[in-house]
Amino acid sequence: MNDDQISLRRRRAARVVQHPQGVTAYPEPHDAPVLPPGWAPLDPRDEAAVLSACDEFPGACRLRLRSLWDANCEFRVYCLDSDAWRGVCAATLFTREPAEHDGADAPGRNTRLLAITHTAEESARIALDFLNWDLEADGSDWRLSLTPAHA
Repeated sequence: MNDDQISLRRRRAARVVQHPQGVTAYPEPHDAPVLPPGWAPLDPRDEAAVLSACDEFPGACRLRLRSLWDANCEFRVYCLDSDAWRGVCAATLFTREPAEHDGADAPGRNTRLLAITHTAEESARIALDFLNWDLEADGSDWRLSLTPAHA
């Protein structure tokens, strides 16, 4: 390896919770962003482009799950139907502006790409994994799951 090269690896974030028994770390459920098999890692410009597209097409949002950990955040699923995106689905973390804009329609933006997938169901499963991570760190003993509809 050349001495001029720098190799960066992302680390999964963790939530650290202090309770009477001690301290517990809850690592994120996935190395984000999750990408379809065979895809090369995205560079930051590509991630920013997907997040911008999600912001530009709010009608493409198919699922919103409010975080239990941070009331100003939601896990969202977008199906980008425009010609430029050709049906790409994305799971994101949407962050609202706090306090003065309280409510479901408070302004905000997509701040983190959690996944790019081929279907809304795949993106929804990843968004649910992150919500369940919230539930676990919050001490809840129940989890949400996704069951496909039967025809």
